[in-house]
Amino acid sequence: GKVLHENNADAVTPPASLTKMMTLYLTFKALREKRLTFEQKLPVSKRASLAAPCKLWLKPGAVITVRDAILGMVTKSANDASIAVAEELAKGSEPQFAALMTQQARR
Repeated sequence: GKVLHENNADAVTPPASLTKMMTLYLTFKALREKRLTFEQKLPVSKRASLAAPCKLWLKPGAVITVRDAILGMVTKSANDASIAVAEELAKGSEPQFAALMTQQARR
């Protein structure tokens, strides 16, 4: 609970990309529809762990809760957390997640 370091801690920073915003949108939609829960543990794949450049340094085989993944995406634009969520929503299929984003955007 102690701040060890901060730099512009109160600055408003938007998500880094449209893809990240859409991942967050689909995550919140899945939460509303009860397909995900905040405390649900998501597996971290090797692919997610290799994401660059912004990440939480998650290790393959580790787990992250949906809540922590959301926080990582909005505060650090964490690509590894984003990929873990996307893989869960699309059951591991990158093309399927791209299709989900496209379908939502069209709606």
